[in-house]
Amino acid sequence: MSCSAASPAWLAAAWLGCASGPLLAQEIGPGPALEGPGSIQQTVEELEASGFAPTTTVRVQITGAAGALRYGGTAIDAATNAVDGEPLLNALSLNHDVRLTIDTSFTGQDLFRIRLRSGDFAPSGFFSNPPTPLSRLDFAFQEPTCSGGGEGCSGRLVSVNRAYLQFPVTPEIRLSVGARVMQLDMLPVWPSVYNASPILDLFQYAGAPGAYSKRLGGGFGAWWRPGGPLQGLSLGYAYVAGRADDASLAGGLFSPASSSTSTLQLALTRPQWNVTAAYTLSRPPVRLRGTPLTSQLAGEGRDGSLGSWSLAGYWQPRSSGWWPSISAGWSQDSFRFASYAVAGVSGARSRSWYAGLVWNDVLGVGNSLGVALGSPSHLTALRTLSGSAIDDRGLAYEVFYRIAVSDHLTLTPALFWLSRPQGALTGLADVAQALNGPYPPGTETLGVWAGLIRATLRF
Repeated sequence: MSCSAASPAWLAAAWLGCASGPLLAQEIGPGPALEGPGSIQQTVEELEASGFAPTTTVRVQITGAAGALRYGGTAIDAATNAVDGEPLLNALSLNHDVRLTIDTSFTGQDLFRIRLRSGDFAPSGFFSNPPTPLSRLDFAFQEPTCSGGGEGCSGRLVSVNRAYLQFPVTPEIRLSVGARVMQLDMLPVWPSVYNASPILDLFQYAGAPGAYSKRLGGGFGAWWRPGGPLQGLSLGYAYVAGRADDASLAGGLFSPASSSTSTLQLALTRPQWNVTAAYTLSRPPVRLRGTPLTSQLAGEGRDGSLGSWSLAGYWQPRSSGWWPSISAGWSQDSFRFASYAVAGVSGARSRSWYAGLVWNDVLGVGNSLGVALGSPSHLTALRTLSGSAIDDRGLAYEVFYRIAVSDHLTLTPALFWLSRPQGALTGLADVAQALNGPYPPGTETLGVWAGLIRATLRF
């Protein structure tokens, strides 16, 4: 099979047939069926039977989404279909995300994971959407990224999305290290069960996008899970540097500008519930998924750090019925930078929260209904020369119904609404005006809702 013989939707077969070629920036185009001679499944089965160790598994997940955004409010320029000069991405789009994950073990107790990933979400309104960045979907992906709606956004590239090793030191202590590892991969627990079929990205941070920023890069971590009377308790630490591969003074491990996160997590887990506390120290440039103003202040702060506290957890019933599982989380972030992108700012605090409910086996075994409500990370306190107050609040809502068509295929219709996706910047093109005033609250409005169908195929 040639490397140009398969489309992005058939990433697994294309990579398996071209494993000796370059893995990054690899172009692939239309190809094999799921079943039958020369199919993806047959290729995977042959490799598992002959070329892989008995402890090796190969998993493929293909996710497609068809949906559109609809905007409303006085901030919209109907003549140009834009907000503050940024075009609104409100056409119906069809996008995909493909993941091929290879897990293997050298001793039967360790884990070595490689994941290849491809996607074409960048031109859609569900990825890096300038007017409403909070409309990003959890599974939206594309590397290298490009501006939403921009020309030349190729979704035909494959990237190495994970490359890390986990191994036990003792039965209770486990270490992780990798050149491409996510913060969450190295923590002992995830304090949420609102993940049956993720839709909005902002509901997949356990209410704490500062503490659980999902930073991806080079790093290491360790966790402790004791047995005996302390069983259920866990303590974990994770360090990730987004610029770990950069040997200049602006990157590398442990440098002040390595875009790193250091996370300490303490959790207590029982069969039906979990309570977790976490603290994360993030170094610039900081990634904080929140309102545009909050994200910009965090991302452009220099010579300092962002400190984020989180308290999250969940409760789930013993069996499906009228009672849903309940997941909730709260977080507060403290901005401690020596300099900010906007003159006159000397400090800030932000806050976020969420609650998610999931009913299992609704109208059919394997089906689930989910509802979530929350507030993205938004400024709650700001120190400026003018001393003016600021209103950066906003709410997000989401509802989905996950239909298990088979053991391998699920369909998930979903709706979501963002009441104030631009927060304090609604109707303002100048960040300095929002921060230092005079700021006339309530003069402009902007809201967005969306309908979409998510289809997920796993094998």
